[in-house]
Amino acid sequence: MLKDYDAIFLDAGGTLLYPYPSVGEIYAEVALKYGCRRDAGDLNQSFKDVWHRHDGLSELQSHSDEKKERDFWHRIVAEVFGDFSESNKFNEFFSELYDLFATSAVWRLYPETLEVLKAFKSLKACVAIVSNWDSRLMHLCDEFGISEHVHFILASAVFGAAKPSTQIFDEALRRSGISRTKTLHVGDSLSDDVQGARRAGIRPVLLDRHDRLAQGQVENRDFLIIRSLHELL
Repeated sequence: MLKDYDAIFLDAGGTLLYPYPSVGEIYAEVALKYGCRRDAGDLNQSFKDVWHRHDGLSELQSHSDEKKERDFWHRIVAEVFGDFSESNKFNEFFSELYDLFATSAVWRLYPETLEVLKAFKSLKACVAIVSNWDSRLMHLCDEFGISEHVHFILASAVFGAAKPSTQIFDEALRRSGISRTKTLHVGDSLSDDVQGARRAGIRPVLLDRHDRLAQGQVENRDFLIIRSLHELL
């Protein structure tokens, strides 16, 4: 399959790496140090609800800086924790949490990530990460050894446009120097990755690791669905 493409764009979260053990468990563990006891499952659901209300990182549409990113995440975490955000300990808690998510301590690579990236590199294709993320993504990729296997990393908050906007895909194409018809984009989101790539004229591949789509929904779709990055090889 990959022999037909000269560029491979990859999403990051849910595609190459994931929070470990989960956002809710990390939030709960750090909050407990500051006297706030919360159920990890409730925090997971609360985070999903808040994230949906804010439409992910779409609020960071203009070129961001560290202050804008911290302010954005401060609002998100404050909404997730509700009353605790009024505590005099909240800002200290948030600072620790924010810094923690910039490190590999609370993230894990999927088992095949590095192996597949190395295989991509051997194909002489342009391999890039195109992800809705803030500037902390670059440090994470360095820590995990991902950076050395990709040509560039394009994070939405740094660039100033988020998937599914065609702007971020167009910028990735500009940087790669590869035609859109010779480019593949792989990600785990139907809206951000599949629809966004399709609108940009790039062939999308949906990575559905947990079989979230019912078999009936898969039929008649005009994009490939895989359950592991290995399937691309």
